[in-house]
Amino acid sequence: MITLILKTTETHKLRNRTPLISASPPSHPPFTSPYPLQRGKEGKRVGGKGGTGDYKIETLLLPAVYGIAVFLFFWKLFPSPLHYREQFQLFLFTKSYLMETCLHPGGFCNYAGRFITQFYVSSFVGALLVSCLLTGLQQLVYAIVRRFNPHPAGLFLSFLPSLFYWYNFCNEDTQTGGMIALIIVLIITLVGTYPKSGSMRRIYLFVSIPVVYWLAGGAVILLAVASPLAPLRKRGEEGTSLMKAPRDWLLFFGEVFLAISLTSSLPFIAQYFLKQHPLFRYWWGVDYVLFVQNSPAFIPYLWILIILIVATIIFLPKRQVRHSQTPIANTKQTKGKRATKKSVIQLFIPPLKGARGMFSIIQLLALLLLIYFVILKNAYPQNLSHAEIMAYDYHCRMKQWDKIIEMANRKSPTLPMTVTCLNLALYKTGQLPDRMFDYYQNGPEGLLPTFQRDFMIPIVGGEPYYYLGFVNTAQRFAFEAMEALPDYQKSVRSIKRMAETNLINGYYEAAAKYLHILENTLFYKDWAKETSAYLYDDDRIDAHPEWGELRRFQIKEDFIFSGEERDMMLGIFFNQARDNRMAYEYLMAYTLLTKDLPGFFEYFHLETPFSYQEIPGTYQEALIYIWSQSSSNMDAIPFPISQSVKQAINAYATIYTTLQTPEPELRKHFSKTYWYYLHFTRYNLPATESPLRY
Repeated sequence: MITLILKTTETHKLRNRTPLISASPPSHPPFTSPYPLQRGKEGKRVGGKGGTGDYKIETLLLPAVYGIAVFLFFWKLFPSPLHYREQFQLFLFTKSYLMETCLHPGGFCNYAGRFITQFYVSSFVGALLVSCLLTGLQQLVYAIVRRFNPHPAGLFLSFLPSLFYWYNFCNEDTQTGGMIALIIVLIITLVGTYPKSGSMRRIYLFVSIPVVYWLAGGAVILLAVASPLAPLRKRGEEGTSLMKAPRDWLLFFGEVFLAISLTSSLPFIAQYFLKQHPLFRYWWGVDYVLFVQNSPAFIPYLWILIILIVATIIFLPKRQVRHSQTPIANTKQTKGKRATKKSVIQLFIPPLKGARGMFSIIQLLALLLLIYFVILKNAYPQNLSHAEIMAYDYHCRMKQWDKIIEMANRKSPTLPMTVTCLNLALYKTGQLPDRMFDYYQNGPEGLLPTFQRDFMIPIVGGEPYYYLGFVNTAQRFAFEAMEALPDYQKSVRSIKRMAETNLINGYYEAAAKYLHILENTLFYKDWAKETSAYLYDDDRIDAHPEWGELRRFQIKEDFIFSGEERDMMLGIFFNQARDNRMAYEYLMAYTLLTKDLPGFFEYFHLETPFSYQEIPGTYQEALIYIWSQSSSNMDAIPFPISQSVKQAINAYATIYTTLQTPEPELRKHFSKTYWYYLHFTRYNLPATESPLRY
């Protein structure tokens, strides 16, 4: 009886099986694909010219081009924001710094971001790291998209979040820790798409949410929303999902609700136990921007963009798989369905190799156009004025005086901070008395800035005070700039300057404290160790080419520092150290910029231990103008004025007295003279805040 049942079942199977080889010859030759395929799990193509190999060009070429574009942009075109970020943090390789930074939600990403930021001191290394981060962000989005649906459009869409962050990273206040947070969340989300068991995936999700919140802060919302979408991903050749029964959809919405509820409760729990920051800081966790009291407005849009890309790719049809040339595969056709049915994707993505190459080129050109319009035509021009300030400041910090003058020759600076750096560079290269008015001058603020309660203006404004010998003023500017940082961090640049000023003043214990801090850094520890050898050694400091000179220029008597009487302070400095050439030239420049010609004429007759081969050009212009107010005979002036200056002032006077509106004509021919500045330039009042604002 059992044998009869088995024979009947076998006969039934044979009747319903399609024969491997038809008994009668086919009416048309069988379809033979020029691209033999191999198949792996879930019907995925794993080889062959028509399979996944078609995507190798795009998946390698496009990210490579994108990464190179990011690298070149931040290395050659826009390195200043990287230097700006580096100087306003102090990353220490100490256990206390690690614990202090990481013991709050998102602290790990802040720690990792600051670790990377310290490398921004080098344009090359900084640009390389930013390129790796942005390209890694794109690759993770693409990996997640591929897990949900291997649609050809997924590659191009995966660049959008990274490009969006690149756009915002051009703003100097956007911090690196935000990228680290996104990368961590995307890695955890990607891993969560691999468990096949629904229960295992849910356990993984609800265990991961608190952990990821502690590591990456509020970015965990991406995990809470994206991971429950895993059952919707396309599976098999037909591109179907596991969501078939109403019960599956009920579990799906319940999982989303519970994940979002758990995520939303974590900031309240963190504030209840930590009680260190206001609630909104626990919502974000990571310091996405320098001004931590402001909400990072672009981050929610970035999260929404990533979720929309995943949702879009889910509902796109899966790219149909071409069958192989074997008779077995070619005979697998469902009755009543067309075997050659084409999808919309196949109409735009031909399976031929040449067409695939053309499609790769189109994708590449589209990506390059997107970079051009989003970055080069929008982000770069919008932040160029800030980048100019940061570039002047960086070159001033690194004592690259010639590069400052090169920048000014290409485009004359107009802001007080940039003009301050330029005037300092002109003095350091011996060109201040001759070429000061070759460039735009906005009054005494471009020479010696007034102190402002800010973190950028004092850090730049303290430079000329330091080199003049106003050591205490330079120390005050550096300390106040550090304390005004909006993210409450310490500045490695300020710490280094305060180590120098205390060393010059002979306060060796304070200097040792700052040097010990710098010994725990990566890029300043060698300098700190070398400088520690100067502690308690007055003779060695006196022999130092910079510190010894500044110690000798120090004021011998106390006086009240007044920003309104900077010329008097310069005069006191010069009287106590007549060989302080910078004090003399800055004193003369200050009287010219404030249009104090009687004061200039008085200070010009001061005796100095140094001399000029000839009277500097700017001084000649001021002297002959003073003479012209009392005499029309320029040849009778008792100073050795060059003939070209005499001819120039005669031409200037002719235009000034004959034309009703002489300014346009004088600007055309005499804009680089002191006379034009004297008559037509209204210098700016002290700025109340730095233009470098988020």
